[in-house]
Amino acid sequence: MDKVMILTTPDEIAEGLKRFLKEHSSKQSQPDFKDEKMTVSEASQFIDVAYPTLCKWINSGKIPTYGKGRKRFVLRTELIEAYKQMR
Repeated sequence: MDKVMILTTPDEIAEGLKRFLKEHSSKQSQPDFKDEKMTVSEASQFIDVAYPTLCKWINSGKIPTYGKGRKRFVLRTELIEAYKQMR
């Protein structure tokens, strides 16, 4: 069962909030990969680059992909970071 704390003074409230934030900030939420995954075609449209150009970048290792053969996909956050580094 969770602890219940009753905080009445402004100092107690501030200290309680600090403690709460400290306890919960260490718990990192896992990214929802369902929203992160994009096909190579979707990725090319997302960054407004021609499909063949994005394929060249993928084949040269500039953009990380997952999967094999024609079933490749890109993670949105990795695509954004890689694209920023190329500009």
